[in-house]
Amino acid sequence: MTDEAIPDADETAAFYDIANQIISELWDDNFHHGYWDSDEDQSSNREASDKLTDLLIERSGDLSSGTVLDVGCGIGLATFRLAEHSGFRITGVSNNQKQLDQANGLAAERGLADRVKFEFADALELPYADGTFDLVWLFETLPHLDRLAGLREVKRVLKPGGRVVIADMFLNRQPSPEDLALVREHEAMTAAAPMLLEHDYRDVVRESGLVLSEFKDVSPNTYRTGLCVNKALNERWNELVERYSEAIVPMLEAFNAPAGLLPEIGYLLAVARKDG
Repeated sequence: MTDEAIPDADETAAFYDIANQIISELWDDNFHHGYWDSDEDQSSNREASDKLTDLLIERSGDLSSGTVLDVGCGIGLATFRLAEHSGFRITGVSNNQKQLDQANGLAAERGLADRVKFEFADALELPYADGTFDLVWLFETLPHLDRLAGLREVKRVLKPGGRVVIADMFLNRQPSPEDLALVREHEAMTAAAPMLLEHDYRDVVRESGLVLSEFKDVSPNTYRTGLCVNKALNERWNELVERYSEAIVPMLEAFNAPAGLLPEIGYLLAVARKDG
């Protein structure tokens, strides 16, 4: 992996300046993947995203109280669901000001502003003291970071004994050289860092100093996300270009890239802790 392959904070922020509205159009205001229990599960996109959020909540330990950092919070829908199912005081951070403004507005509308706030921050240089948080969520955040640097920064702000809950994409098996080239091209188009195979992912967590307690491959349950986005895009391509202009075509092409439907692109849930 080269430094050039890892997007910087400005690239990620610029990507979401455009992507925010497109993702909402093609998928849902909850920007995360969906989770379906089986092929027969007829959950909507929102319901499937809520199911995936609930799996992170289940892995978050004692929900009665504590301080939480949601790194890469988007507009806060998963953050709000965590708040509604817990007694946590939560800080969400993003490097996209549009997302933060919307998230703080929604927190006020939902009556959660007293214990949920959203702040501008660089995930690799968090503006918090060592040992501040009981729990950190990395909900599809690591794809846009140097994973090792991101996990080390999370470890720094965790209290001893604190935990981090991770949802991320990974390579669930080695792609062919041709498919791997498609994957790398797709990552570059979506301001994403290179995905890792499971053994490499475990090595990165270990090198960060965190102790991995769970690594679960849920790829069969999340794969339908790409199919849904692809279907919506094919149905609405002309409408979206007419509404937003030809300038969004590169973004639509990124979402429509063949790599997005490769079965080798998997999805993981993981839990790690900070010892000592």
